[in-house]
Amino acid sequence: MSGPPRRRRGRATAVAVLGALAVLGAGAQGAAAAAGGPVVTDVDCVRKCADGQPRGGSLVQVRGRNLADVSRVYFTGGERRVVDLPGKAGAASAKSVRVRVPWETVSGELSVGTSSGSISRTTTIEIAPIPVVSGWRCVRSCASEGEARPGSLLFVRGVRLGDVRSAKLYGGRGRSDNRSARLGRQRFGSFRMRVPKGARTGSLIASEADGDRSPRRRVRIESPEEVPVPADVAPGAVTGAVFPIRGEHDYGNSGSGFGNARGRPHNGHDVFAACGTPLVAAVGGKVRYAGYHSAAGHYIVIDGAEPDQDYVYMHLQSPPSYATGDTVGTGARIGLVGESGNAQGCHLHFELWSAPGWYEGGRPFDPLPQLKAWDSDT
Repeated sequence: MSGPPRRRRGRATAVAVLGALAVLGAGAQGAAAAAGGPVVTDVDCVRKCADGQPRGGSLVQVRGRNLADVSRVYFTGGERRVVDLPGKAGAASAKSVRVRVPWETVSGELSVGTSSGSISRTTTIEIAPIPVVSGWRCVRSCASEGEARPGSLLFVRGVRLGDVRSAKLYGGRGRSDNRSARLGRQRFGSFRMRVPKGARTGSLIASEADGDRSPRRRVRIESPEEVPVPADVAPGAVTGAVFPIRGEHDYGNSGSGFGNARGRPHNGHDVFAACGTPLVAAVGGKVRYAGYHSAAGHYIVIDGAEPDQDYVYMHLQSPPSYATGDTVGTGARIGLVGESGNAQGCHLHFELWSAPGWYEGGRPFDPLPQLKAWDSDT
């Protein structure tokens, strides 16, 4: 019998398998078996099974003969070009060896290899036909490496994901934290999803139309409560004021100021800071508008309670933390510095409008003196 098929260019998971097979070949496998090499007779699922069948992430027990020296288990072949996935063997004896099934394994063939280079003949292994999420990474509007936030775009990888009809994030505080996500660009091995508003750190489960669900995969999501509120700010208060950028910043150059002509009036001042720097409400009040505009990007307009004027924050990295009609307290986290919309470089475009408000009959005025006054109090 010939060895497992050669892997595709670019896959790093099968280097050890291919090297061994290139040397041994089919004849070497037969010779090893005749000389007391490893022999596989059966495979049983021990832990994290799906109706008794192994799936990605399961612990299986491989039974047979001459298995005490087995150091690797190879999952080869299978559907949709998922091939050559090595699993590390453990708890080996002459008659059995345990191994964790790689997350992306599909039905195909299995063989075992010893530290001396002997490889068993292949045997068929049936993997439960359920979706499996093997991992994820944040690709847009991320909180940090390995951490998402509401509004982040995630690339989710695994197997049998093309038939997934729903993905849900189960928060750690009960049903009130559970959120369904939008899916896109589905393939057998991946899909994209947008982290919904209100999602919290917890588990991601992908489900097919017939009810088959993937094993849980933990997703770390930054929560507004995890960002410290300045010590001099009482959360929920609507009086007083704070500087809106909670990190290092600068006021740009002459082109950043109020009234600078750019083909249209510049009704605010641009304050530059690193992408992802937290933004808080300078003055609390009610959200007049929150949304997205091709020029303003992600933005939020807060109708301040004291004094009666509007505070405008533009070019946020992702959708603001509050929606139109919400009440926001002074110092409450409203978003992150970004460059969404028509912006060059991460910065906050900040505007102040007199009553009755932003494009409601009020007029914009230079916010720089107020910004610097708040900045000096920080």
